[in-house]
Amino acid sequence: MRRDMPNLTQLRAFEATARHLSVSKAAADLNVTHAAVSQQLRALEDWLGFPVIRRAGRSIVLTEAGQRYFAVVRDAFDAVEEETMRLRRADENRPVHVATTSAFASRWLVPRLPRFQARAPNIQLLLNPSRELLDFERDAVDLGIRHGEGNWPGLEAEALVGGRLVPLCSPAYLEGAPKLETPQDLANHFLLHDSEYAEWELWLAGAGAPEVDARRGLIFSLTTLSYQAALYGQGVMLGLEQLVRDDLDAGRLVIPFEPPADKRQTSYYIVHRARTPLRPAAEAFRQWLIDEAQADCDSGACPPVEAGSA
Repeated sequence: MRRDMPNLTQLRAFEATARHLSVSKAAADLNVTHAAVSQQLRALEDWLGFPVIRRAGRSIVLTEAGQRYFAVVRDAFDAVEEETMRLRRADENRPVHVATTSAFASRWLVPRLPRFQARAPNIQLLLNPSRELLDFERDAVDLGIRHGEGNWPGLEAEALVGGRLVPLCSPAYLEGAPKLETPQDLANHFLLHDSEYAEWELWLAGAGAPEVDARRGLIFSLTTLSYQAALYGQGVMLGLEQLVRDDLDAGRLVIPFEPPADKRQTSYYIVHRARTPLRPAAEAFRQWLIDEAQADCDSGACPPVEAGSA
């Protein structure tokens, strides 16, 4: 049912004028012109059928009807403002919802979280590992971290962690396996796949070994399982070098041969809704992620990445 009441612009002009008893101050409050407020007041009185203000010399006073109407409008505006602030405070206090991949969360993000907790002890995080890019509106996602080329419609993307895709395996695997010195040698090895064969197929084609059967081996629905299988000596996986830097430095994983240059530009990106400001807690986490990635670069532990936007 349609509500029988003036429009909100007229009511705002009246409430501000009645509160200040000044059209000029009401205009400044609403960030509009003096003439605009006067026009809305006239429109309101025309709609109501009675005056709500009158001139008393150079001042403004409310009519008797205007005083009664102002009391109702003021209370209604106060109630709306109070509930709005309550809801905004509740929203500000909810955890920062971060949709990320299981691989990025486990290999890069989680080991660093104590530093964020020390920097922002009052901010809670909700980490949601998922292969799918969640609906930012429906799922109330603040930030996403995704791997790709930085092109996601409706989202802004900032490059975070980049590098090259390399073959990875454990030293123990190499001890009992056939020689593994070139991409062509992978034809004699057990391949570990992340969700599908496409990543190995693209890599092998770019490495000059398209004849190698990329469909050998196991398929895992989660990249973290591929890492685990590689760590336990079950085959060779493809992984982002920067994401397993700790494992490489500790000798838990090795790059069995120097891979050819990969011309594809893929990185992990921070993504969020385009043209929508982040709430302060989410912005604090976004800035911390960038600072962490920059610290890696400052220490010489990361390759350059190209910024992207969508």
